[in-house]
Amino acid sequence: MSVKPIREHTGKSLLAKHLPDVSGGKHSMGCPGVLITPAVLDPTSGQTWDTILQENPWLKTSKLVAKPDQLIKRRGKAGLIAINKTFDEAKTWVMERMCKEQKKAS
Repeated sequence: MSVKPIREHTGKSLLAKHLPDVSGGKHSMGCPGVLITPAVLDPTSGQTWDTILQENPWLKTSKLVAKPDQLIKRRGKAGLIAINKTFDEAKTWVMERMCKEQKKAS
């Protein structure tokens, strides 16, 4: 069996899509998520914070968790997880860290 790293967001999306089918409808995942890419930094890319909010209005009414979707172990110890944030707080947290080098705990 080969091992290939995948994004956490992709793995959760695959589970949400296929879990009801393979479990005969017994199980489902109610874990919405949004992948924010560096494209939000480019106003011509089509992905802006406003379009993300229009496509996912629940972001304004729910408490959010923000974290880098990379193969980093011990993200919590390194301060790379934000919990119980509003949309604006999560947006600020992401923008402060996006495309910047992060030190990871060893």
